Amino acid sequence: MASKKKVLTKSGYEKLKEELRVLKEEKLPAVLARLKEAIAQWDISENAAYEEAQAEKDKLEIQISELEEMLKDVEIIEDSAGSKDEVGYGSVVKILDVEKDKEYTVTLVGWWEVDVLNGKISVDSPLGSAISGKKVGEEALVRAPQRRYVVRILEIK
Repeated sequence: MASKKKVLTKSGYEKLKEELRVLKEEKLPAVLARLKEAIAQWDISENAAYEEAQAEKDKLEIQISELEEMLKDVEIIEDSAGSKDEVGYGSVVKILDVEKDKEYTVTLVGWWEVDVLNGKISVDSPLGSAISGKKVGEEALVRAPQRRYVVRILEIK
């Protein structure tokens, strides 16, 4: 089965590449040094430092592998590549929660770039799915786990 191409914003791609670099060039070598030091203490069967370093090494290797896999078959789009006419991947959208009369801005990204605190939501999330394909002035029913609500598209940047 062919792997599915992933779409990443340029900034998201750069962030993942930097995270991978830090893991490979900084964190893993530091853990390997601790592991080497723990092994030098001879009896590794009851060596807590060895066990801790080995567990951290395993965790880092898994993270590195996952990031490397994530960065395969990636299509990079410019951060502002979203259409200005219709909500889609990469769109920065100003919306109004009609019931709460509250405006907020979100950016639609892939699940690997989600950063809710900074307004980056998955295009596959309940809100992302509801507003995808909508135009300025249109409303969408959001079917979130905790409530159903209507949002109005105010602006697409």
